[in-house]
Amino acid sequence: MLDKIYKALIFCGLTFILIWSPLAFGAAPKRVWSITPVLFVIALLVFLWLWKLNNGRKTPDTKLHITALDILIFLFVSLAVISFIFSVYKHDSFYALLRLLSYVGLYYLILNNYSRKFRRYLIGLVISIGTGISVFGLLQHFGFLSHWWWNPENFLAATYVNHNHFSGYLELVIPVTIGAIILYKSSGIVVKTALIGALFIMISAFIFAQSRGAWISLSIALFLMNILLIRVNVLKMRSLLIMLLVIAAIFSLTYLREGSISRRIDSISDVASGEATLETRLQIWNGTIKMIKSNPLTGAGIGTFVWGFSRYRPAGLNARAHYAHNDYLHMAAEMGILALPLMIFILVIIIGRGLTKGVFHPVVLGCAIGILSLSLHGLVDFNFHIPANMILCVICAAVIMKETKR
Repeated sequence: MLDKIYKALIFCGLTFILIWSPLAFGAAPKRVWSITPVLFVIALLVFLWLWKLNNGRKTPDTKLHITALDILIFLFVSLAVISFIFSVYKHDSFYALLRLLSYVGLYYLILNNYSRKFRRYLIGLVISIGTGISVFGLLQHFGFLSHWWWNPENFLAATYVNHNHFSGYLELVIPVTIGAIILYKSSGIVVKTALIGALFIMISAFIFAQSRGAWISLSIALFLMNILLIRVNVLKMRSLLIMLLVIAAIFSLTYLREGSISRRIDSISDVASGEATLETRLQIWNGTIKMIKSNPLTGAGIGTFVWGFSRYRPAGLNARAHYAHNDYLHMAAEMGILALPLMIFILVIIIGRGLTKGVFHPVVLGCAIGILSLSLHGLVDFNFHIPANMILCVICAAVIMKETKR
C-alpha cells in the first residue's frame, strides 16, 4: 500500500513539474513565481525518495543506482560550489546553485525509480505537452489568441517568452516523438494517427517559431538519426531520400511564399551583412572571452554572468547581456575554464550512449538526438539555462543512461 502511495506521489510530482515549467514562461530564472514551485516540488520528491531509500524494505531494486556520469557530476557540482564561494554576487549564485542541485536530484530520482511503465508515462506526457503548447502557439500566431509576452511578436513562442527557447523545447520533443512512432509502429491505428498528428503539429510550430539556430541544429541531428535508423535496418535508404525531398519541398514552398519565414531563411547565410543579432552575439562572445581570461579558475560565480560581464562590455554594445548566447562560454565565464571540458564530456557520454551502446531502442535514440540538437544550438544560444528545457534534457539523459545500462 505504501509503495503504491509512494509511486503515485512521484508520478504526480513529475507531472506537475513537466506541465508547469513550460507553461510558466519556461520557468524562467528571473521570474521567482515561475521557478520556485518547480524547485520546491523537486526538493520534496528527492526528500521522499531518499526517505524511502533509507527506511524502506531493502531489495535489489531499492539500492542506489550508479552511472558513468557520477564522478563527472560530482566534479561539476564541486566547481559550482567553489565558484559560489568566490562569487561576485552570492545572492544570484545561491539560487543558481539550487537549480543545479535540483537538476542533479531529478536525474537520480528518475534513475532510481525507473521502469518501462514509468518510461511510457513520461514519454506520453512529454509528447502531449509538446503538442498542446504547439497548438496554443499556432492559435496565437494566426491571431486567434493574444501573445502580449512574446518578443518579437511576429515569431511563434507559445507559452515561452522567446521563440528560440520554445524551439529548444521542441528540439527535444520532436526526436522523441519520432522514436515513439517507430516503437509503436505495430500499435493500433488510433495510436499511430495520434503520434503522427502530434509530430506534424510540433514541426509546424517549430517552423513558424523561426529560430535559425534551431532549424540548423535539428536538421543536422535528424539527418544523423536517419542515417542510424538505416544502419539498423529500421529505415531504407529511399526513406532518407524521401525525407530530404519532403523537407526541401516544405522549405521551398515556404520560401517562395513571401513573408517573415522566407526572410529568416535568407538571413541564415547573411553573415557578412552585419545583421544586428549576429553582430551583438559576436560582441558578447568577445567580452565573455575577456571575462574568462580574467577569472580562469573560479569564474565570476555561478549565476552571475549579468553582473560580471559589465566590466568587459565591448564598446558599442548597448544591450544588457544577461547571457553569453553560448552555453559553453557562459559556463566557463561563471564557473571557470575547467567547467567547459566537464560539461562537454558529460554531453559526449550521454549522446554517445544513446547513439551507440546497447540494444537499439528508438526512444533512447530520440532522446540522444534531442540532446545533440540542443547541444549544437547551445553554440549560439542558452537553452541549457532555461529550466523547462533543462528539466526535459535531464529526463532524457536519465532515460538514456538507464536503458543503455539495462
